[in-house]
Amino acid sequence: MARLAQTAGLTDVQQEILATVRDFVDKEIIPNAQALEHADEYPSDIVAGMREMGLFGLTIPEEYGGLGESLLTYALVVEQIARGWMSVSGVINTHFIVAHMIRHHAPTNRNTFLPKMATRGTWLLSMSEPDLGSDVAAIKTRARRLTKTGGDGTSSTARRCGSPTVAAPT
Repeated sequence: MARLAQTAGLTDVQQEILATVRDFVDKEIIPNAQALEHADEYPSDIVAGMREMGLFGLTIPEEYGGLGESLLTYALVVEQIARGWMSVSGVINTHFIVAHMIRHHAPTNRNTFLPKMATRGTWLLSMSEPDLGSDVAAIKTRARRLTKTGGDGTSSTARRCGSPTVAAPT
């Protein structure tokens, strides 16, 4: 925490965001992390708190309902969250990856998805498959047009996300 306190040149807004997140981590994440981890329970209340603070819209431009903050702010926020519980930082990191990809999509996709991502929270980036784990380089899944949908529900976060995004080579 001392290192964060010494980050030079932060604006008043950045300092306020970090103070709010630091307080949230100290009061909501740290006291609950061990019990949730041992119970292998998804941190629904913690994620809801992060949504209420606007953290899922942290780097999404204001024109889409986000806070439009910098990558520096994002990195410092994630560092604070990881200080409390690394698993929770993964929730916001995957959300950020998907939001960043959509920012480079066609305007229709940006207008459709970014406002929802900024305000509703968790989106899933699936980078695993059965018998693989998370070795992205070894993914065997390939993108192709489907005529029938289905799946085995291997993603434990999918039922909690706004919409899944799947990483697959074409």
